[in-house]
Amino acid sequence: MTSSPPQGRVRRGRPTSPLLTENAIVETAWQLVREGQPFSVGRVARELGVHVSSLYNHVGSREELVNHLRDRIVAAYPTDGLDLMSWQDAVRTVATTHHRVFVDHPGLIQLLAQVPIDSERVLASYTQLGHKLMASGLSPTRAAQVIDLVDALTLGSALTRSGDRQSWPEHLPGGPELTAESERWESESARIDASFTASVETLVAGLERELSM
Repeated sequence: MTSSPPQGRVRRGRPTSPLLTENAIVETAWQLVREGQPFSVGRVARELGVHVSSLYNHVGSREELVNHLRDRIVAAYPTDGLDLMSWQDAVRTVATTHHRVFVDHPGLIQLLAQVPIDSERVLASYTQLGHKLMASGLSPTRAAQVIDLVDALTLGSALTRSGDRQSWPEHLPGGPELTAESERWESESARIDASFTASVETLVAGLERELSM
């Protein structure tokens, strides 16, 4: 014969559902991104088996969750050592790292473009780049413009990378040559990646000329 637990004592046992924490929410969102799944707060809640309102007990808003995702991205795609690089290599490193993020996770393009940056780790990377540019002789205004241009290059190349092979009007001067150039590449994404690298080098070369004047 078994005895029942004394009155007033709570029976301890395993929880019926996983403990919901900020880290669990962010990790689930990051897992969806890594798997190429559509991101939404509702989708994260379903993956965790909870209501959306439960998530907001741990993350204040969708924007806050996206910025936590930015922290995960920085950890997965670090730009360490910018302060030890030349400003030229700092520009190349930030640009190519951000480009790689969007190549690996194209679903992030629209998501990150819609939410203002409020991630200390991301802002620290941009600030380090800005400091390198100002130390090279650029004004704060010009340094900020370069950072904006790097963002535009990475986002623009990522948006066009998944498109169809570019076709050009054959009846216009230059059309046949541009068509031949497009067709010599194995894929449109390979052509866009090469164009992105060339654009970054053009930016660096232009800044070098500007600073030498």
